[in-house]
Amino acid sequence: MLRIEFEQNLAANEQTGPINREMRHLITSLQNHNQQLKGEVHRYKRKYKEASSEIPKLKKEIEELTTKLGQQTSQENKEGNNSDGSGKEEDASNSLPGSTQIKEESGVSMKRESGEEEVETIEVGEGEGNKGTPDSLTLTSPTLKKEKDNKREKDTKKETIKTEHRDPTHRAKDTKVAESELVRDLKAQLNVIIYIYSLFALDRSNCRKAVNEMKEMKLLLDMYKGVGKEQRDKVQLMAAERKTRAELDELRQQIKKIQESKREERKKLADEDAQIKIKKLEEQAYTLQRQVASQKQEEEALLNEMEVTGQAFEDMQEQNSRLIQQLREKDDANFKLMTERIKSNQLHKLAREEKDVLKEQVSTLTTQVEAANVVVRKLEEKERLLQNSLATVEKELALRQQAMEMHKRKAIESAQSAADLKLHLEKYHSQMKEAQQVVAEKTSSLEAEAYKTKRLQEEIAQLRRKVERMKKIELAETLDEVMAEELREYKETLTCPSCKVKRKDAVLTKCFHVKSILVKVAQ
Repeated sequence: MLRIEFEQNLAANEQTGPINREMRHLITSLQNHNQQLKGEVHRYKRKYKEASSEIPKLKKEIEELTTKLGQQTSQENKEGNNSDGSGKEEDASNSLPGSTQIKEESGVSMKRESGEEEVETIEVGEGEGNKGTPDSLTLTSPTLKKEKDNKREKDTKKETIKTEHRDPTHRAKDTKVAESELVRDLKAQLNVIIYIYSLFALDRSNCRKAVNEMKEMKLLLDMYKGVGKEQRDKVQLMAAERKTRAELDELRQQIKKIQESKREERKKLADEDAQIKIKKLEEQAYTLQRQVASQKQEEEALLNEMEVTGQAFEDMQEQNSRLIQQLREKDDANFKLMTERIKSNQLHKLAREEKDVLKEQVSTLTTQVEAANVVVRKLEEKERLLQNSLATVEKELALRQQAMEMHKRKAIESAQSAADLKLHLEKYHSQMKEAQQVVAEKTSSLEAEAYKTKRLQEEIAQLRRKVERMKKIELAETLDEVMAEELREYKETLTCPSCKVKRKDAVLTKCFHVKSILVKVAQ
């Protein structure tokens, strides 16, 4: 079971390994992307702050221009009142068509400039719809400025030539033309301001893009699928940064040019139409301020969304850390199970080794028992032989007892005969001696025969022993067993046959047989 669980845990770890790697890679990529987006948000905030700081400066400049225009108009009115009556009549007769022409020209110029403003606003809208194409704006605004500067230079040259050739009566007309040109310049400045606000709108569109990207990142975090296109986003962001930097540089140069032109044109004054237009511009600035406030609210909402996404990302990081901790705990549990399994395997091996040792001991004991059984069988055979020898000895003793009884009977008969034949004692004394000699010879002969029979039996026993020894030698595998068997037999020969404990320590001088002291005393 432990092995199956361990294999299952290994398989699960192998399956979760690449997933964890992908998740870590995805998390790191999301963190990097989130940091990049935060950096972009900070950049856009800085740009917005710079633009918001430039707006009041432009308002102040517009107010200064309006005041100066009012002063210039008042001065011109005073000069017109001081001129001669004849000049007034001629000027009135000649100025009516001129004024109409100036008005027509101013109306045409206003129409043209309004058309140009519409073109610029349309181009700004297209830039917002095309997602970050401010190049068209940067191209249109500088070209228009160059054309306007060229026109101004030409007009100034013409005016200088006309003023040289004309009479002082025509100077009023020239001043009106100059005022119309100032109005045109103010319109151009307004177009520049609108262009700046369009750039801010583009920055807002970029912020919206960043928010959309953050939403996409949320979806990626929720779905856990795929890795974000970091390189493409980086390239796009770098390109957008370069474009915005180039636009900022161009705008700064344009603002410097505008300031220089304003300094030059502060000496000139505008008509009532210019004041009306300035009021319109103020209204537009007010509307733009409202737009800026709404955009600030949108920015705050976007920042809140960014914070929410960051919080969700942190929650996901905490969840991932918890999952990693759970995986570590599982790895520790698996390691503990592996250590326990190794210990159990070691114990099992030790038990097997002990079992093998016990089997070897049992096998040795069985061999010892078999050897003991063989020895017992041999001893039983020896007992049988000894029993047979005892039976023969008992038979010999019975015969000897019978002989003794016969001798006793003969002795009794002889005693009776002696008693009966006391009288014949003397006669048969010699015969008696002879008979005694004969009996002694017979007894000696019988003893010799008995001794011979004993020696023969002993030789037979020795021969049997030799035969058994030879058989054992043939059956034995090694010389050590043979030598041990011979030593055992020699020890048996040296021990007493009656008690089988004490050693034989006496030798008979007659037959040189080794006997124990007790046997000798008994004999």
